[in-house]
Amino acid sequence: MGTSATVRVVFSRLGSIVLIVVGFLGGLLLASLDHVLPEASIQSGPTKWLVVFVDWVAPPLAGVLVAGALLYAQRSRRLHAAERAAAEVLAERLAGTERRQAIWVVAAAVAHDLKNPLHNLQLLVEEVSEESDPGLRADLLARIRENVERASERIAELSRAGQRPTDTVDQVVDLASTLDELRERMKPRVQATHAVLDIDCPRGLAVRGDAHALRAAVENVMANALEALQQGGNGGHVALHAEQRNGLVELTVRDDGPGIRGDLRARLFTPFSSGHHGTGLGLAIARALARAGGGDLVCTESQAGRTTFRFTFHAS
Repeated sequence: MGTSATVRVVFSRLGSIVLIVVGFLGGLLLASLDHVLPEASIQSGPTKWLVVFVDWVAPPLAGVLVAGALLYAQRSRRLHAAERAAAEVLAERLAGTERRQAIWVVAAAVAHDLKNPLHNLQLLVEEVSEESDPGLRADLLARIRENVERASERIAELSRAGQRPTDTVDQVVDLASTLDELRERMKPRVQATHAVLDIDCPRGLAVRGDAHALRAAVENVMANALEALQQGGNGGHVALHAEQRNGLVELTVRDDGPGIRGDLRARLFTPFSSGHHGTGLGLAIARALARAGGGDLVCTESQAGRTTFRFTFHAS
């Protein structure tokens, strides 16, 4: 409740108390007229009839007022009980709605987190079914096995998310090695999109954070860039560039796709705000993961042929 609302409630209660006191004093005054006024003045004239009127009307009127007060109090109790019951029902419904929404969000997040490895599996299975060279088939099968393990790792990480110790955000993560790993993971999607992926990261550059969270956050933004390129047709270029500045590490992810629609820019990191047929969770999850490790993710520019996202991490 705001300050102005509280003041209004206080003045309303004070006004009711003042009104009750004034009424009580007025009743006492009327009841004591025959004692206050001179005896001669109440023997005849208007004063006599006023005293008679008060003597006859005051008792039944007081009874009516008492009965009315009792009825009002009983009605107030019933209204209060009804409002409390309605509030409890509403609270139960809201709690149920919140639980359903929470389940929906978690399910959507799990689906999104598994989308990349499953999509890679689909592409690899198509390749291995068409490949006749034993050596290449063995390589494809190894990559299929890697993506299956990756999907299992995602499920395990999600199941342990609530039990993860707080010191994981202080891990030292080799950014160059992480980006090399992501290059291999994203290779099937990059090839399917016929895009070119460039990664520029100095060797030995390290950041502080959760290794899995950092990897998942960057992968989500890379996947988002590849989806943007697919919207504009196959081909295109995705470039990752990392450098250290004033104790921070900046990692930019730039693509030359069609850009982001104007109506989507204001809610770019809002869950379920997608410009395509996806879940609309990729960028929201990526920002949440980056911030959980003390970093951040912003979109620095978006126009046709040039869209840039920038991660900020603490240097190790």
